[in-house]
Amino acid sequence: MNRLAMPVICAAALLSACSAAAPEASVTAAPNSAPNYKDAPLDLSTPENTAYSMMIAMYRGDAEMVDAVFADGGTLLRLKPDGTLARDGLPRWRDWVSTLEVGYAHEELFDIEVKSYGKLATVWAPFVIDVDGKQVGCGVNQFTMAEMKEGWRIVTGMDVQAPKDECAGFRESYEGN
Repeated sequence: MNRLAMPVICAAALLSACSAAAPEASVTAAPNSAPNYKDAPLDLSTPENTAYSMMIAMYRGDAEMVDAVFADGGTLLRLKPDGTLARDGLPRWRDWVSTLEVGYAHEELFDIEVKSYGKLATVWAPFVIDVDGKQVGCGVNQFTMAEMKEGWRIVTGMDVQAPKDECAGFRESYEGN
């Protein structure tokens, strides 16, 4: 073997090892079939299942399930129409969830998209929410998640509400884009 061949072989081996060790980035669209909110168990096995588990917790009025879905120190934000952020909504939202009867609030997610790299994921989840059988809002949730020993947990959640007059046909117009 000549003196030039050895560095080339070493470089090729190093590149091969680096590419094998790097996690793959992926973008997926979740199936458009939501779990049965009444009976589905807590499921932190995938980012989309964690997003659904957050909505199931609200549907059931289960604050302990909210705690399981969010990472310690997790936050919940709302982007307001004026472009400012309402911060630290998680304690308030959790307290509200704890007052709910089963089925009183139902947030339907649809057209979910997940981008992930290794143990980091972002979930884009448009929604329509009904409270006491009446549609009260719609918009988009965005979750940043980390895969931890317990499974995928929300580190930061943020939503933006669409104008109320757009909610009647929000899902149809969103899916049509």
